[in-house]
Amino acid sequence: MGTTKDSNGAELAKPIVVGWLLVIGFVVTCAILGEYRQNLRVFQLAWVVGAVGFGLIAHALFRVDAARWGSWSMWMVGIVAIRLALLHTVPSDDLHRYVWEGKIQRYGANPYTTIPQDSNDPLLIREDPNWPLINHPDYPAIYPPLSQLVFRLTSAFGDSVYIVKGFLVLIELLAIAALGHLLVLLGRAPHWAAIYALCPLAITSFAIDGHQDTLMLLALAGASICAHRQQFVKCALLIGVAISAKTVAIVLLPWLVFRRPAALLATLAVMVGCYLPYSDAGWHVFDSLLRFGDSTASLGAMVTIAKPIAGDRGARMIAALIVAGFAIYLSAKRLDLPRFATRVYAALFLALPVVHAWYLTWFLFFAWSRGRVAWLVLCVAAMVYFEADGHRVRTGEWIMPTWVFAAWYAPFAAAWLVESLWNKRKDNRDNPHLDSDSG
Repeated sequence: MGTTKDSNGAELAKPIVVGWLLVIGFVVTCAILGEYRQNLRVFQLAWVVGAVGFGLIAHALFRVDAARWGSWSMWMVGIVAIRLALLHTVPSDDLHRYVWEGKIQRYGANPYTTIPQDSNDPLLIREDPNWPLINHPDYPAIYPPLSQLVFRLTSAFGDSVYIVKGFLVLIELLAIAALGHLLVLLGRAPHWAAIYALCPLAITSFAIDGHQDTLMLLALAGASICAHRQQFVKCALLIGVAISAKTVAIVLLPWLVFRRPAALLATLAVMVGCYLPYSDAGWHVFDSLLRFGDSTASLGAMVTIAKPIAGDRGARMIAALIVAGFAIYLSAKRLDLPRFATRVYAALFLALPVVHAWYLTWFLFFAWSRGRVAWLVLCVAAMVYFEADGHRVRTGEWIMPTWVFAAWYAPFAAAWLVESLWNKRKDNRDNPHLDSDSG
């Protein structure tokens, strides 16, 4: 009997091994390519392979006994190795702005009042390879104050995009480790963190592209740990850190209001403290954020659907009200912070007028708390988003093909419908009295 049980356990563990090998195949391909934008079709094919591997791992996490998953330490070694293998790859052009904004702070300039294309100070632009590569050169800084402080910190070590990228990847690894610790506190296996860490989307967004959202994710992991321990002042401080790193984290405030309204003072203190070094810019710290959000629209689901009926501004207002109402509704349900965050970030993703693929990592980080396959399908289908990068390589312009919206959201909608019908059928089977005539 023992031999049969061990044999069955080995069979159940096979999807995890195969999944890891397929994810590694995706990583090795990206490492060899170096610059995926120049080889978009190869990258997308590798993404499909990695997505299949990720799907096998995710499915096994839901189906296989935790004892068969192996040591979490070994999983972390693999997760770290994946990130290290991709450090040399060419990052997003956002990194050139990160480096630029860090550099100009060394010379005493305020990034919120300094517009790259208008800069003629030779100290700032002389022999600087980042300056001509900055995206949106007619915009001053858009990233929040804590991110600017991080850019200034990394700038002290040099003006290379790989210095910033390496630091942000280190932050992500700390966030994954903190997430594993949170799962242990919740009585779950830390391996569930792989739902985030081994997804091709997360790997591409940070290990390759190097976006600064990892700062928010680490703060969220810490805030969730403090919330679990009922340390609400510390939790509020870390929510302030999250907002100061990525403005979208402001959607977490209703959750805090329903828990400890007085703790909002701690959140505000952190935000003000991060703002003070840039206070001479006044309200201009919000100029680029407001301008970009008001004048740009790309792939936003709610806005795209509502725009023909309500117009652009009306569609944006409807989307904002839906997110605000949903956040208040979820707060009243008194969910724990991970479950609240993954739901409200999912709603925010659908409501934003401007959507980029890495925004999905905001709720993917806590996706283990929700268990909806449809959202994982949306993350996997994000491979079509990179068509815009392919178009930029060919033409020099970043333009999203019109078909991408349908190709991205249609699998999500189909998966959502199938999953909802399946869950309803399962509930009816488990609770047959629900089908009876209430009259």
